[in-house]
Amino acid sequence: MASSTSKSNYEPPKWFWDSRKKGPSSAGTFLFVALRAIDLPFQYWLLSSGAGSRLLKTIGFSSPTASAPLPTTGVLGQISSATGLSPYHALIMVLATGSAAKQIYWKLEICDTVMPPGFSVGVAAYNTILNSLNTLFSLSSLSQDPSALLSQPLSLSSVPPTLAVGIPLYAVGLFWEWYSEIQRKAFKIDPKNKGKPYSDGLFGLARNINYGGYTLWRTGYSLISAGWAWGAVQGAFLAGDFTQRGIPSLDAYCEKRYGAQWDEVRRKVSYKLIPYIY
Repeated sequence: MASSTSKSNYEPPKWFWDSRKKGPSSAGTFLFVALRAIDLPFQYWLLSSGAGSRLLKTIGFSSPTASAPLPTTGVLGQISSATGLSPYHALIMVLATGSAAKQIYWKLEICDTVMPPGFSVGVAAYNTILNSLNTLFSLSSLSQDPSALLSQPLSLSSVPPTLAVGIPLYAVGLFWEWYSEIQRKAFKIDPKNKGKPYSDGLFGLARNINYGGYTLWRTGYSLISAGWAWGAVQGAFLAGDFTQRGIPSLDAYCEKRYGAQWDEVRRKVSYKLIPYIY
C-alpha cells in the first residue's frame, strides 16, 4: 500500500488501517466490556484462592511470608477487610480495577472506531495477561515485603521506594490517558472542527500523550507489583512498542488524513510520547 507509507517510510500493517475505520461495533463493544469486567473477579481469584501461589510454586517461585507495608486503616484498610486480602494485595486489586474502569469508560464513551470481535478479544486479552503477570508477581518473592513495617502508620519514611514511585506513576499516567482522550473527544464532536487534527490541552504537550499515559501507569502498576526490574522491563517494552510501531503507524494515518495540517502539528508539538522526554 504505497499511498499509506509515511514520510519516515513506515508502512503500517493492514489491520491498523482497518482499526481506524469509524462506526458502531455492538458485538466488539460487548465483548471488550465484558472481558475487561471479567478480569476483575479473575484477578481476585488469583489473589484469594491460593491458585496464584500454587502456580508460582509449580514454576519455581517462592512466596513472601507477610504482606507489604501498608496501613490497615483508611480506605485501603476497609477494602482489605471487605475482600479478605492483605492491604498490599488490596492495593493490587485497586490498580486492576482502575485499569478496567478506565478502559471500559474509553470504549463506551470515547472510542468511535470499529472494533471487530476478534480485535476486541485480542486487546482485552492483552490487558488481562499484563494484569495477571502483575498479580502473580505480587504474590511472589519479587514483591516488596518488609513485614516489620506492616503495622506502622503510613509515612514517607515507611513507604517502600517502589510504592513511592509507582503510585504517582500510575495515578498520573491514568489521568493523562483518560483526560487527554476526553479533551480530544470534546474537540472532535464540535462540527466546526471537522477535518482538523487536535493539538491543544494535554495533546499540546505530546502528540501521543495518551500512549505516554498508558506507558506510565502500566510501568507504575508493574513497579508496585514486582519491583524495579519488572517495572523497567514493562516500561521499556511499552516505550519500545509505541516508538517503533504505535507512533509511526499513527503518524502515517494522520499524514494521510490531515496532510499539511499534520505537518503543522508536528512543528507545534515536538514531543511524541512523554513531555520533555521523547
